[in-house]
Amino acid sequence: MSTQTSSFDKPFKTYDELLNLLEARNIIIPDRNSARIKLSTISYYSLVNGYKDLYERDKSDKFIEPIEFDDLYILYNFETSLNNIIFKYIIYVEKALKSSISYIVSEKYGVFTDYNDLKNTNPNDYLYRKNYRSKLETQQILRDIKLKIQNSANESVCHYKNNHNHIPCWIVVNDIPFGAAIKWFEILKGYDKTFVAEVLFKNIHFSSDEKKEFLNKGLTILRKYRNNIAHGNKIFINYITEELPKRQVLKIARGEITDTDYKNGIGRNDIFAVIIALYAILYKDHRILFLNEIINLFSSYAEYRFMNGKDVLEMLSLPNDFVSKLINLNSFQ
Repeated sequence: MSTQTSSFDKPFKTYDELLNLLEARNIIIPDRNSARIKLSTISYYSLVNGYKDLYERDKSDKFIEPIEFDDLYILYNFETSLNNIIFKYIIYVEKALKSSISYIVSEKYGVFTDYNDLKNTNPNDYLYRKNYRSKLETQQILRDIKLKIQNSANESVCHYKNNHNHIPCWIVVNDIPFGAAIKWFEILKGYDKTFVAEVLFKNIHFSSDEKKEFLNKGLTILRKYRNNIAHGNKIFINYITEELPKRQVLKIARGEITDTDYKNGIGRNDIFAVIIALYAILYKDHRILFLNEIINLFSSYAEYRFMNGKDVLEMLSLPNDFVSKLINLNSFQ
């Protein structure tokens, strides 16, 4: 072991030293061998610091009430499983968004872009600035897309650069991040934006304005949730400030989320909001599969009680009839 680590405030610790630290923080470890194996596959930080805000601690960061080591392990496994499900279906939404953008842009503005024209002044270019809304950020959004084309190492983009006389929108859109696609959607002109909204909301009976408002918020929430997953942020702590619009949430939920629920934060920007956003945007077949996977996951943890007496729903600040609400939603297909 390096002697240099002793001079740092966060030195390397062996698994046994980490277990001792856990016990010093009032975490009960009935089986040290089992806990040591689990720590070898999950980092201390992910397992402990990721969930510490769910419990009361004193000034020394010690938990006031004792916590079972396996409680933290269960939380980690549950969250990982939930994130894997949600991440998978966010990909479906991302692909649907990109596909509908590329369709309407190609249909109306053609298949050519001059990716070296960063001022977007060519009327024959589907990224011509006058094809989009006159917003302060429009020019920068279009410029960023072209810079992405210029610097792309994507196989399809490079193939079109080297072997064709244009790079169509359906090639470009698949090489940009989800956030860039959302920004592209936001600067579309009225009819073009309506087209995308209608494609993504085939089975939801909203006005065009309601659909666009919901998409603006819903897509941003899904992007931020996905980014939180990627950066290791925990779903039990809400980092999202955007809120789904109440009128649409209550309409989509069909009574499973009430006005009082919404005022209490349920369906606004919590995990239920993420589920509602996916439920509304996903194609019917994917929507059914998604809800079934979520229902099965929550049901499999329904009997588990943490040492503080709470279940998974209470840890996530979800209503105790949450699974029933999802089952009812699924019956409306």
